[in-house]
Amino acid sequence: MSTSSRQPAAGSPHPRTGRSRPPAVMALTGVLLLQALAVLGTAVGSVLAIGTGALGVGAQIFLAVLFVLAGVWIGATGLGLWIGRPWTRAAVVVIELFAVILSISFFTGGSPATGLAFLLPAAAALLLMFTRQVAEHLAGLDH
Repeated sequence: MSTSSRQPAAGSPHPRTGRSRPPAVMALTGVLLLQALAVLGTAVGSVLAIGTGALGVGAQIFLAVLFVLAGVWIGATGLGLWIGRPWTRAAVVVIELFAVILSISFFTGGSPATGLAFLLPAAAALLLMFTRQVAEHLAGLDH
């Protein structure tokens, strides 16, 4: 059997075209899913810290719920990108611009390592978002 009729092991077939997903799509999806896991991990930490710290319990619960919702949204965006949904283009840009804004606050607040942890994945995701591979994938034109 020829290798051209088989899908590469690296990417599963696109649901509309039946072709393998491009590397840029796989990388961008990976970045989004790692970001979702990081936010959900922060949510778990927030839940475990309820009742401690300067914020009231109500505010801590609100923040924990907000972290869960953000993590689920980022994960859903990653899944939508993997599937090839065009709406993910705007969602990815907004998510990553928020990450860039947060990174700036960490840089100015004296936590450059945390700022880099926000900035580098966001920069990579924004660069990947505007590649031809991702644009064609979201348009259903990937080869």
